[in-house]
Formats: sequence, structure tokens, C-alpha cells
Amino acid sequence: MAVTGPLILLLSNKWDLSLDFVVRELRKREHPFLRLNTEDLINGSAVVTFPQFHIFASKKTSIVDLTQDVRVVWNRRPGHPYDDIELAKRPSQATQRFVNDQWYSWLEALQVLPEITWVNHPQANGKMESKIRQLWLANEIGFRIPETVITNDPASVRELAQRHPGALVAKALYSPLIEEEDRDHFIFTSQIDEPDLDDDAEISVCPSIYQEALTPKIDYRVTVIGDQVISARVESVDNTAVALDWRTQEEGLTFGQCSLPEDIEGLCRRYVEQSGLLFGAIDLVEHDGEFYFLEINPNGEWGWLQKPHGFPIAETLCDLLVEHDQE
Repeated sequence: MAVTGPLILLLSNKWDLSLDFVVRELRKREHPFLRLNTEDLINGSAVVTFPQFHIFASKKTSIVDLTQDVRVVWNRRPGHPYDDIELAKRPSQATQRFVNDQWYSWLEALQVLPEITWVNHPQANGKMESKIRQLWLANEIGFRIPETVITNDPASVRELAQRHPGALVAKALYSPLIEEEDRDHFIFTSQIDEPDLDDDAEISVCPSIYQEALTPKIDYRVTVIGDQVISARVESVDNTAVALDWRTQEEGLTFGQCSLPEDIEGLCRRYVEQSGLLFGAIDLVEHDGEFYFLEINPNGEWGWLQKPHGFPIAETLCDLLVEHDQE
């Protein structure tokens, strides 16, 4: 059965709880959409035809002409075709890589669809994963940023430490996820103390981000959706200091919706716009009465703010998706 008419294409995976909030809201509004989970791709069909260019995708008994029917793509969290299959039942690593590459190439072809609004375009997402580019842009448009050295040179790290006695912080330059056979784990922001500065081998193995420690501080997670800014202030329930990286503090935190100073809110909008994004999750800190940019996640998680804290992120995202679908 062919499905015709405009709809919103949602690209993600089966376990994406944040996307579930948007699906629920689109159903509530009775707005048509197609959710394509990357784990389901190998169970359906995908067709691209030339010289009459069309891209078809199937889901269960429905066939959608993406060329004709899609005006908006929410490029949420696409994964890989075998992600929901037990490790012991998956094909060899070589076969998985081959199949993943073929589906990645097919998904990449969606970028040639004409007059499509992407939230966010894969190229813009990829570009803004660069922490160096993030800091460069923040500095260019007028954000305050911590003094930063990105290096594998121990002498440069020690020079930074001399300018900021007490403590530095270190962060991963690229993805902080380390994938092991038995489990995955993240490399969170960590404090660098004096003994760490003497470990030349540890510092020189690869470039990392070293910054002045902004403490004491107040953390903010700022979600920008189009021209809407939704800000969360991170605080401890007992008024004690929040962890250096609040993501490591599993309990005792509260996230309150708040307003930012008008100039800072404007910088957040400008930052996302100049990044070529329509969605971005920005981390800021307030230190000594000044706001500092730390980083942006162009496809950051937000479901934990929607529920149980009641932030209207799904509703605001749906406003954006539907608006562009009706243009």
C-alpha cells in the first residue's frame, strides 16, 4: 500500500525515548509522520530509481515515496541495522561493517531530496561535533569562554596550570564514549591536580582539552529550538555544590526552568543559527557573575528534562517540525 501526502520523517532508533515524546505529540495533533528506526531497515525495502528520481521506503505494509511526501526530516539518533540483535546472533564484524556502510550510504542519499528542512542536517551536525570549532565560534560571536589549551604537549599544560594555580579541568576532544566488549563508558570532565601534571606519558598520548577551572559555578543546560530558548538551571536539592561535571551526579539534583539575561539568550540563538542548526543543547556556566560557554551538543538528549521536570521541549519541537511541514 502506497502512502501519499506530506509527512514528517523521523530518523532514529527503537530505544530513543526522547523521540517517543515527539511521536506522542504528533499523534495528539493528528499530524502525519513516518518513524524509521535504523534497526528495522534490514526488514523492509528501500528503492532509489533513475532517471526518474525517486526514493521509496517501506514500513510494514506501507510504501512511502520520500521524494514526493517528505518536507521535514528530524535527524534524531540513527543507529545501525544490527543494534537490537544479540551479539552472538549477529554476523561477523566485517559483514556488519559492510551492511552498515551500505545503509549509511542509502540514508546519505536523503540529503539530495529537494526543498527539505533538516533538524539538523547531518553535515551541520557533524561539523558542530568538533569541540575546537565550537569554542572558535563561541569566541567569535562574543561568548566568554574559559582559557583553553588543546594539546598533547605536557609543557603547554603546565604553562596553563601556572597561569591558573589550584586546578585545571580536562575533557575529551572528540566523543567521550569508550566502547568495550563487555560495556561502554564515558570520559567525563575531570579535575587535573599537580601530580597529574608530571605524567608526561599520559598527557602526550593524544590531544585533550585543558581549561581553567571555573569554580564555584552554576550550571545551565540551554535547549535552542528554532528561535525558542528553553533554559534549565542545575542545582542540588540540599544547596551543596554540584559536581564538577553534573552528569556524574546521579542523585540530588534539580532542574528548574529559568530565564537567562537577554544578551546571553541572544548569543545562544545566534550561535545555533550560525552553526547551521535548528536544534542545539548548549552547556553554560555562571562564574563570578559572568556566563561562560562550555560546549554544544547539536543532537543532545532532553527527554530527562521533559519528564519528570515538565520542560515543554517535545511540544516546541513539534511546533517547529509542523511549521516547516506546512510551508
